[in-house]
Amino acid sequence: MIGSGCVIAIGGNEDKRGARTSILGRFVQRAGGRSARIVIIPSASEYPEARVQRYLGIFQQLGASDIRAVHAERDVTHEDREAIRGASGIFVTDGDQKKLMEYLHAAECVEPIRQAVRGGAVYAGTSAGAAVASKTMIAGDGENGELVELGEGIGLLPDVIIDQHFGERRRLPRLVVAAKTRKLVGVGIDEDTAIVWNGSNGEMRVEGVGKVTVVDREHRLHVLGAR
Repeated sequence: MIGSGCVIAIGGNEDKRGARTSILGRFVQRAGGRSARIVIIPSASEYPEARVQRYLGIFQQLGASDIRAVHAERDVTHEDREAIRGASGIFVTDGDQKKLMEYLHAAECVEPIRQAVRGGAVYAGTSAGAAVASKTMIAGDGENGELVELGEGIGLLPDVIIDQHFGERRRLPRLVVAAKTRKLVGVGIDEDTAIVWNGSNGEMRVEGVGKVTVVDREHRLHVLGAR
């Protein structure tokens, strides 16, 4: 689904000091560095304006200058959708993934994101932004520990389901249930950690300080770290 693009799923609470070797620094580099055209989508957050200002400053510190926000929680224009289609980097912030997907669908922004990534753009999402990258997403806990609420994500990664803040919030039971329910590969990402899928060469790698836990289709566990 990602075509020649790249998907970076971040487990949340990533390093925001603006280091070029950080996950955010590598996102900007992959998106084109000083030539990057970055769109920030803050709509999952309760404080979207603050989120935009925070990441705008970081990306500017990292050398990017062509940066704009698309607020799917508000009126979205044709120009906003075209900006998404033409972006070299799309960054989706943390917050509530259910609310985020409601806004993206209502604003008709889902397909522009898909088109951009198929065409070579880099999609990076942190926390909620990571959860929605898959076709089936974890939307929250159900009524008891054996239930997991599932929903529809953007669909960039059709064969996996992602959980974030993984080690810190002890979410292995939730991920196992979700993966088993839909017969998908479960991917649990620790904070300040990312898993990167590169469509141009088929590479998958882990970056950051933590681990990524993979639950395969036979429900076996694999723990991956940065190389």
